[in-house]
Order: sequence, then structure tokens, then C-alpha cells
Amino acid sequence: MTRDLIIMEKKLNKPTAGEEIKVYDDIFEHVMHLLNAHQFSVELIAGTLMAIAQRLYKTHLDDEDYKNIMKIITEQEVEPYNVNKVRIH
Repeated sequence: MTRDLIIMEKKLNKPTAGEEIKVYDDIFEHVMHLLNAHQFSVELIAGTLMAIAQRLYKTHLDDEDYKNIMKIITEQEVEPYNVNKVRIH
């Protein structure tokens, strides 16, 4: 874990593991519904989620912390979904 990420976690209200799973699962379920039932594009859904996330961070963090969290986000390695297990449009 990077030093910047540790500092940001201390500044943000850290949810419990149960809360993280609940929020992730609820949002993921809704995203899958939008992709499958409504046939919206992955780019539309992903872009919208990113825009919402950035606005939430911008609203709740000062300028320095916002810049730090955006730097952390862009530097993190991310695993793709296994498209054999999850249908991504």
C-alpha cells in the first residue's frame, strides 16, 4: 500500500468490511441490470460511475486531498472482470 493511500484512508471515513461489500454488491447489481436489461454501453456506465465518484470526492475533500486521491486512483493496478463469470456488455 502506498504512503499516499494510507494517508487518504486515515482522512476518509473507513467503512467496515460488511459495509464495503454491501455497497459494492448493490451498485454492481444495478450496473449489471443497466448493462443487461437496458443494453446501455459499458463506456456509458463506467463513465457515469467515474463522474459520480469524482464529484463526491470533489465535494467532500479539500483541493490537495482531491488531487492526492485522483493520483492514487490513476496509479492503482486494477484486475479486469472475468467475462466468463460475469456478462459485461
